[in-house]
Amino acid sequence: MIGLVTGSQPFAGLPDNPAEHLLPEVEGASFHGVTIRSVATPVSVETVPETIAGLIAEHRPVFHVALGLALGTPVLRLETTAINRLDFAVADNFGQRPADGRPIDPDGPPARMATWDARALVAGLRADGLPAVVSHHAGTHLCNVTLYTSAGAMVATGLPGPCGFLHLPYLPEQVARFQMQAPARGDLAPLTERSLPSMCFALQLRALRHVLDTLSRTASQTQGGRTA
Repeated sequence: MIGLVTGSQPFAGLPDNPAEHLLPEVEGASFHGVTIRSVATPVSVETVPETIAGLIAEHRPVFHVALGLALGTPVLRLETTAINRLDFAVADNFGQRPADGRPIDPDGPPARMATWDARALVAGLRADGLPAVVSHHAGTHLCNVTLYTSAGAMVATGLPGPCGFLHLPYLPEQVARFQMQAPARGDLAPLTERSLPSMCFALQLRALRHVLDTLSRTASQTQGGRTA
């Protein structure tokens, strides 16, 4: 059994992204008989849908967890909903910035739901001392595109396993860099926030491992029940 984890490459001019940094830490890991395959995904509105759908078709995973950075979020956010809309505040890495609300898929439904049990996962993360919330809006950027595509591709490929999107906070070193790189004479807009919330890499990795362990345990039990 394969569990698929994807993570966004750096975007918005940032040199790094915790979503991508986490991937090698779980690549090849095994949880309850499920082997993790991790892949970094391009920050491209043109290629993300075909990339995600292609990976799901290739690996036929028992679950798909996508990772992305939510700028300024104070806690882990487990997304439940993706809407069929593109409205970018920031261009992708190829200069594309659809901002007119056009659909991701003109033939697709207005929204698709993540199929993981976000509430149960959040409860487990909190019990493990990790701050997390259920979020009902993955935005209108590529994180939303990824979840919308994943939910559709899992169904289209005939895979019953769950999919979901985990939004991550900044890393502390990212926030420190913002503070050090502030203009020498101060911000031109004095209220621009640079002391942003963050979460260290070790805690983010612990959260991801918790999610993968939980989903893998359920997948293993489900597969065992089907075999019996």
